[in-house]
Amino acid sequence: MENELIRILKEHNLKVTKIRLEVLELLIKSGIAMSHSQISEKLDSETVDKVTLYRTLNTFTDVGIAHKVATEDRNWLYAIFEKDAHEEAHHTHEHAHFICDECDKIYCFPIEDYVTEIQHQQKMGFQIKTKEVRLHGLCPVCQ
Repeated sequence: MENELIRILKEHNLKVTKIRLEVLELLIKSGIAMSHSQISEKLDSETVDKVTLYRTLNTFTDVGIAHKVATEDRNWLYAIFEKDAHEEAHHTHEHAHFICDECDKIYCFPIEDYVTEIQHQQKMGFQIKTKEVRLHGLCPVCQ
């Protein structure tokens, strides 16, 4: 797995560091969006300071390895794009966020049909500045 993590960082012209490897591996393995504090709890807190973790997460977001989503209480959650999405144009990756009402985990779902409809609306003259789709319900674990 470490070779894959190094490959992803190098493809995005990022220096390979211990923190970047650890955060990237955690985001890939988690499969869900996680807050800064959740990520910090899972990592060795003695070797990772808050500022370095924020910078790492923002760098991943800036280069398209990960994305962030705001929760209802205006906190940020970070998630990795699905496998191999880092090879695509990262800023055009469209998806919905499913929020489990029981455990509060957030999952990313593809929404190709919705994107097609938005593209149609833009052709009709609508100027869409931001797009966000949120789905609420119960995840398979909480059902």
